[in-house]
Amino acid sequence: MNTIRAAYLLEQCWHPVPGGTAVAAVCLARALADRPDIELVGFAARHRTPPSGYLQPPVQVVHSALPRSVLYEAWHRLGRPSVDRLAGCPDLVHASGGAVPATAGPLVATVHDISWRHQPDWATRRGRRLAESWLDDARRADRILCPSEATRRDLAAAGFNEDRLTVVPLGVEPSHVDPDRPAALRAAWSLDGPFVLWVGTVEPRKNLPALAEAMQRIPDVPLVVVGPTGWRADREAVLAQLGDRVHLVGPVGETDKQAWYAAADVFCYPSLLEGFGLPVAEAMARGTPVVTAAGTATEEVAAGAALVVDPTDPAALAEAIASLLADQGLSARLAEAGRRRAAELTWPAAARATAEVYREVLGR
Repeated sequence: MNTIRAAYLLEQCWHPVPGGTAVAAVCLARALADRPDIELVGFAARHRTPPSGYLQPPVQVVHSALPRSVLYEAWHRLGRPSVDRLAGCPDLVHASGGAVPATAGPLVATVHDISWRHQPDWATRRGRRLAESWLDDARRADRILCPSEATRRDLAAAGFNEDRLTVVPLGVEPSHVDPDRPAALRAAWSLDGPFVLWVGTVEPRKNLPALAEAMQRIPDVPLVVVGPTGWRADREAVLAQLGDRVHLVGPVGETDKQAWYAAADVFCYPSLLEGFGLPVAEAMARGTPVVTAAGTATEEVAAGAALVVDPTDPAALAEAIASLLADQGLSARLAEAGRRRAAELTWPAAARATAEVYREVLGR
């Protein structure tokens, strides 16, 4: 089988708040690079330093002479500079999420979600403008990869040719947790009883205020919030409702994130809209029972291995959480079902499906 040389966008590693889309880009790149039939070269804007944190590019990255904001705008408005020469004349270009680069060759683009079209105030004005420009640019792709059927349906409704839409679910990266670390985190945050965990970037569509309202109905059980604050108002709303019963941990490294999953009694993720919902898959992989939103991509991810409820109904959220805290048998059954489901979601499987799309686009 001929090797495919693919140029792959990795600028997300340098974003101030990388989020799940950057995690997906890096993990898929690593799995693609492990394949003997794929030669992957990353590309990004101009940067003086490597990205901070754990999201280090897993492959060689070539850099444009332009900084991010100028490069993104030039790609959209001018259709240049082309990444073809920069990346050494690749067989195809993969826009792995967000901005869509200029190229004269075959193009594959990943679109995670179009959440801002469902609720404009879930994004800033600038964020909506950028998202719309990138979505418009993605229309010229030979194939669009969607992480879920929910995103595929949204793109079809937005006028994308359904023949060009392919669902490629994301994966879960296996990781080791020091067996002493969960207990150490509990001790450090004075958590000497059951607690509920939430992980992600604090922003409106994640629906944290509804979770806080649900937690008001469950006396004496703390809520631990792990991740960066994208929208301060949502953080303040949670604080106002729960006071000292909420522990705002903030951003953590991958090792501690996994340890928080292992430490938690219940993971609740009532997000109103996701392209996939990596935290749900990560919690299930760690054996933490999950409560998540019905009728969304996270219900797809859970595939029957979680309790799913109306995310706009705090009473329903509270009932589901309380049932897991009270019923150890139910909790254990969901933990085991979650592990089995998460084992089906692997990055090698995502890379295999992505490589197949590459071959189809190239006619190989």
